[in-house]
Amino acid sequence: MDRTGAGVVAMGGAGIAFALYPALRPYVDGPQVWAQPLWVPSHLLGVAGFALLVPGLAAVWSRTRGTVGASAAWLAVVLAGVGAALVLPYYGAEAFGLAQLTGLAAPDAVAAAEAIRMGPYAVTTFGAGLLALAVAGVAVPLAARRSGVLPVGAAGVLAAGLVLYLPQFFAAPPLRIAHGVLLGAGCLLVARAVVRPAPVATAVRPG
Repeated sequence: MDRTGAGVVAMGGAGIAFALYPALRPYVDGPQVWAQPLWVPSHLLGVAGFALLVPGLAAVWSRTRGTVGASAAWLAVVLAGVGAALVLPYYGAEAFGLAQLTGLAAPDAVAAAEAIRMGPYAVTTFGAGLLALAVAGVAVPLAARRSGVLPVGAAGVLAAGLVLYLPQFFAAPPLRIAHGVLLGAGCLLVARAVVRPAPVATAVRPG
């Protein structure tokens, strides 16, 4: 398997991980949610999604090399890498840190969780990372449109999922699950598009 093939597999894996993360994540009210058996595994799926997205986008860049869309695809890879590096520490704190607060009294656990989640470094890096990922998402359909070798629609689904990643945190569980399906579908559609032959323009004879 070459690097492009490995990237396609990574993009497909990212899609599955992104779809499963909100679907499996517990939505119990109060600190007891952090003690649920699927709290850590579901967040690790989120970690896997971001980690696999970067080599997946590298496959997109490889597919567009030699076209005018390659620079936008490369920008998507770089920004996704930066974004993933910035958001993954927050996911680690969510997955492992909050799970250790279940032995505290409820008010103390909530206060500790708020300090972990809303500290200035945590909020800044997480927000900047999600912003970088959103811009990376926008760069993908731009690369598809400029290159002509990938369907813009598939890239647009992926872009929508990445752009909406921050707003979906403020939505109800059903919408968060729907967003996971959207982002997962975008990853899978792009992975499929990378391995499909490029569309061939048909010449039209005059007269």
